[in-house]
Amino acid sequence: MSSLQGLVVLILAFISLLFTSAQSSSCNDQGFSFMKKRISITKCKNLGTLEAKFGWDYNEKTHNKTINVCFGARLHAVAGWVAWGVNPCPRPHMVGTRALIGIKQPNGLVVLNTFNITRDTKIGCRLLPSDIEVGVHNQHIEYLEETSFLIISATLTLPPEYNLSKLNHVWQVGSHVEDIEPKMHAVTLQNVDSTETIDLISEETQSIWHQRHHLRTVHGILNIVGWGVLLPIGVIIARYFRNFPVKYSRWYHFHIFCQVWAFTLGSTGWFMGMWLGRHSKFYEFRTHRILGIIIFTFSTLQMLAFLLKPEKKDESRQYWDIYHHFLGYSLIVVIIVNVFDGISILQPSQNWKWSYVGILVLLASIVLVLEVFTWIKFIKKKNKTENKT
Repeated sequence: MSSLQGLVVLILAFISLLFTSAQSSSCNDQGFSFMKKRISITKCKNLGTLEAKFGWDYNEKTHNKTINVCFGARLHAVAGWVAWGVNPCPRPHMVGTRALIGIKQPNGLVVLNTFNITRDTKIGCRLLPSDIEVGVHNQHIEYLEETSFLIISATLTLPPEYNLSKLNHVWQVGSHVEDIEPKMHAVTLQNVDSTETIDLISEETQSIWHQRHHLRTVHGILNIVGWGVLLPIGVIIARYFRNFPVKYSRWYHFHIFCQVWAFTLGSTGWFMGMWLGRHSKFYEFRTHRILGIIIFTFSTLQMLAFLLKPEKKDESRQYWDIYHHFLGYSLIVVIIVNVFDGISILQPSQNWKWSYVGILVLLASIVLVLEVFTWIKFIKKKNKTENKT
């Protein structure tokens, strides 16, 4: 019983860790201190993707829309680039962005230029420096060796069509460069989600991508708790509390309870995942999708098996038991693989990965203890029988 209580506590701790936010909007954070030395910024924000930081200031006294901006992100290679830009289109997206792109070359040289991101860029054409309609002054770029951060800053004069209360901005990080040309960035969710609409005055933001991020988070939690936790618990109950080594009269009720809730939560998460996949135009995670379909299909068969289970006296009952057990154990393996694949796709904080690893270790420890207890009890029972004969 204490093991079950410990598992419940760990699951609750896991869920709380998933919703722990590490973001802050204070310019007093250490990460923004260097930015403030280079340009005047009064507002700061940890952006939701790519470990990016954004700081800005705007001049309310001038008639033109003049803002100071500072953007930084960590590079994960010897060479790389960071980009930040504004988009006058109705929605924030890559095409149409007027960007500042800072490049760190393999020899350590850093270069900052302006770029127009067009449809040609999206289909793979070369992206070279060009003039943009946004006025750019006081450009500065610097690479911090101790943190691997590449920081760009500038003073921008925005044309009349831009609205400081509803500014579409886009950011990006890449690991490949060729001279002064940034090459294609990765296509992970972190990269795709790097857009939002921000109110530079109130600091409020809105983004459809952020809404999708919340749906993905719920999708992940439902599948981890349903398929990844409750279903294995149901298997443990059926294996160790039916007859041997511990006989518990109500084991079947708990087994069904865990399996039904596992199927309910997992199926809900699965339907959400299918919806997200259908509405994702720019990427597809084929392996994760196929494994998810396999899990849902065979879990449905397992649930139907409860209704179609032969009677104990039926000759086919033995074969049904073999099928039911084999499919159940196989499902657990596929589920664990797909949970870790989903975590690698979503790329949340390390809390997700290590919390689930902790749950698996606890479940494995319980299984190990019960398995040892099973063999000890079996050997003692066998010896006792032999002594009687």
